[in-house]
Amino acid sequence: MTCDDDFLKDELLSETSVDFLYSSIDGLSNAVVGLYVLQRQPYEQSTWQNANWNGMIPLVLTAKSDIAVGVDGEISLYSRLTWGATRGDFGVFAAYDFFWSLNYKIIDRANSIIQGGLQLLDEGASDPRLIQALAEARVMRAQAYFTLYRMFNNIYIKTDPTTPETAFDRPQDKSSPAEIFALLREDLSYASENLSYQTTQFGRWTKGAVDHLWAKVEMWDQNDQAAADLIDGLISSSPHQLVALEAVFDGELNHAETLLAVNFEKSAIGGGAPHIMNWSTVSFYAGAPGLVQSIENGGNGVGFISLNDYTIDLLLEDPNDRRKDNTYYIFEYQYNDPRTLPRGKTIGEPLDLYTNHPTDPNQFFLYYRRQNPGVLKYFDPTVDPTDRDHFKNVMIYRLAESYLIGAEAHMNLGNTSQALTYLNAVRQRAGAAPLNQIDIDIVLAERARELAFEGQRWYAIKRTGKMLEYMKDHMNNDNINRFYYPDGNPKELYQEHMKHLPIPQGQLDLLGDQYPQNEGY
Repeated sequence: MTCDDDFLKDELLSETSVDFLYSSIDGLSNAVVGLYVLQRQPYEQSTWQNANWNGMIPLVLTAKSDIAVGVDGEISLYSRLTWGATRGDFGVFAAYDFFWSLNYKIIDRANSIIQGGLQLLDEGASDPRLIQALAEARVMRAQAYFTLYRMFNNIYIKTDPTTPETAFDRPQDKSSPAEIFALLREDLSYASENLSYQTTQFGRWTKGAVDHLWAKVEMWDQNDQAAADLIDGLISSSPHQLVALEAVFDGELNHAETLLAVNFEKSAIGGGAPHIMNWSTVSFYAGAPGLVQSIENGGNGVGFISLNDYTIDLLLEDPNDRRKDNTYYIFEYQYNDPRTLPRGKTIGEPLDLYTNHPTDPNQFFLYYRRQNPGVLKYFDPTVDPTDRDHFKNVMIYRLAESYLIGAEAHMNLGNTSQALTYLNAVRQRAGAAPLNQIDIDIVLAERARELAFEGQRWYAIKRTGKMLEYMKDHMNNDNINRFYYPDGNPKELYQEHMKHLPIPQGQLDLLGDQYPQNEGY
């Protein structure tokens, strides 16, 4: 048997190629869309890690923070320090390797777009689509580097795309904070100058989202004045504004408070795979007699992870705080099934069969699994209440956090009046009484109430130097800590070096013996 030469010859049958993507304006625009696809991967249930471990990836940092209690499933292992706490444990491979690899993939793709776009500019191109592609690629590169730095600390920066000739080059050392922040500011400045506040395609980066991210970068670098200036401009000069509490997580999230959201669309090309974040964070109330899954009770929930006692107590401090009233969180699951209704109970009354007992696991586990308050920020009321797969858009950044960043920045600058104005705008929108004093613990408490389970908490307590103190004080819940740890309470096991994630060993093997692991691992 023989083959002729034409059969064996490589021939490009598609108009899409590397040359097309990175050397033409249409190609660069398409390549940027590919960055948005990567940006959505952590949430999609089709991602290998989520498919194998019950959708844990987008909730890992929340599980590792001070506002959540891990009840069951793989995600709870991070709350218990069983996974992700030592250099070689399985949790490092299961999640941290994903974080490292995905963000460096985004960076490398963005580098190719930026290099190609700058070449076209040098050749005289001036198409607005080219400027937009460059701006979006640069902000997504900045977001990826900022995420890596906050997670792993010891990271390296590169701005040239990987080629066959450079594929096996290794960095000699980690990059310095000065180098990292210089690149972040350069990218964010370009994106802020070249993107507008408005977009015809909801979910794309805009100037508002860029300036919000930039303010977070400045806070991390302890530049309070720069952060305050960015937030003041965003609040006073942009079309963004706080919306009614009930509207924040309603519908598609396409409203004035949203700065950036990840888009999902069921049964649409490019709409993404579903996520199961609501299933993970709403209790399995339907396991109790007298209840079936319903829209009113938050749909299908299993309750692997949810609000811990610290966060619940914060939300209960002010009886008029409406964030717990089925807007952000659900504190009461109502009886709705007359067929199995327990004697003495009435349809519409709150489930009250279980007790969060301080020592008896037979009682407190039933409470956590069936009755513990849940999170409604990822709930899609358009799906069948028995369906765990949701296509709800996921909020990344919103103006309420901008207000709280501004409150903290102005507080640090001694501008107490402006700090309280920003803080109380968020509180009063929720129905809570205004405060007349402010300190970092007050700001962080308000961030917990407002932003719990939005992926920001772990970063916030790390940045403010509160991680060790807060984790030892109220991580997870005491009764569940004692149950899972007969040989040591995680509050006692938690150490200062855990504020940095360990770099996965597989990545260190690729980087070479000279590359530094974080201290303590």
